[in-house]
Amino acid sequence: MDFRDHAARARLTALMHTLALAAAVLAGALVFPLLTQAAPDLGAEAPDFVLKDLSGRNQRLSEFRGDVVVLTFWASWCGPCREALESVDAALGASGGAPAALGVSLDRDPVRAGSMVASLGLRHPTLLDAGQSVGRLYDVQHLPLTLLIDREGVVRQSWAREPVPSDVLTLKLKELSP
Repeated sequence: MDFRDHAARARLTALMHTLALAAAVLAGALVFPLLTQAAPDLGAEAPDFVLKDLSGRNQRLSEFRGDVVVLTFWASWCGPCREALESVDAALGASGGAPAALGVSLDRDPVRAGSMVASLGLRHPTLLDAGQSVGRLYDVQHLPLTLLIDREGVVRQSWAREPVPSDVLTLKLKELSP
């Protein structure tokens, strides 16, 4: 075998590997934004669920049908979640508390969740999803996740990874109010 044939094959192999790697990176760049979107999709009905709140009472999402609902998934170990919960509370205060708000804690320890709720002085109910079944139902991949659900139970807006600013949430709530 000639040395030049071997070098040419090596260059061709390296080029093919580089092209394959570039295609994989490009495919990842196109697919990754799809993976960061929260489920359910905008315009889809929010899946119903039942969870216990911190006082032990069952809360069912469908019981809030007819109300605008702000649903926030969070955990005590998530830094931005604290700001997200405060933002929701502030937006509810600005709107007169008319919309319903539910926080869904993905903490496995209800004491930690209750401690964070108490430290923030949250006024809206916190539901406990220690088994994270509702988190899986909603395909929660990033925290915090805040969903705005209209009176018919349809998801109208979602924010993942970052807290929604209270002024933006207040504006969105006013848009959905009669």
